[in-house]
Amino acid sequence: MKIFPAIDIINGECVRLTKGLAENKTIYDKSPVEMAKIYQDKGFETIHVVDLDATLGKGSNDKTLELIRKNIDIKIEVAGGIRDKAAIQTKINQGFDIIVIGTFAIKGIDEVSKFENNILDKISVAIDLKDNKIASHGWQQTSTDSLESIVNIYNALPIHSFFVTDVANDGMLSGLNMSTFESIKKLTDKKITIGGGVKDLSDVQIGIKNGFDHMVIGKAIYENKFSLDELVKLNA
Repeated sequence: MKIFPAIDIINGECVRLTKGLAENKTIYDKSPVEMAKIYQDKGFETIHVVDLDATLGKGSNDKTLELIRKNIDIKIEVAGGIRDKAAIQTKINQGFDIIVIGTFAIKGIDEVSKFENNILDKISVAIDLKDNKIASHGWQQTSTDSLESIVNIYNALPIHSFFVTDVANDGMLSGLNMSTFESIKKLTDKKITIGGGVKDLSDVQIGIKNGFDHMVIGKAIYENKFSLDELVKLNA
């Protein structure tokens, strides 16, 4: 399982939210570019970067994202407010490797399904689960579409992966709710990235044991629940 250390950005700063709520944010000392360099130097192969201002419709951190891309050579999975084909193409042109779409993947599913394969194979479809419903618009709304119906449509397309977040546990350091992640695992053979709730290295080992492909880890890193040296040893 590959581990994707996370960098969440608001107003150019590294932050972590609790349950996706901007009012519950913690700001950290190091800049996003500094953190990206640290992750690269420690030996991680991919990082997960989220523009939370864009997610919440409060501007963007495009310049910061571009600086991160220019300063590291490893892969970057980028997310946050990417809600049309032009935005996806821009991120691809800027050199980002995996483009996460959530709201657009749900609300614009007819349009996304018609994308060329060379775009689809860079897309990770975000399935953000909140009270057993798919959340969108920065987790502020929930969809009436069933999990199975959404997954089945994307199973027929050559997307890169699904990215499943347990919204209730995100930023809580409360441990993985494996039932949330298993609910999608049984529906697809696509690669699955999971995130939300990692509290210690035992959660990482659970993800490995259960056969998930990637795990995004944020707050547990920033709150020093384990060292990056310990974590990178599990990055296989």
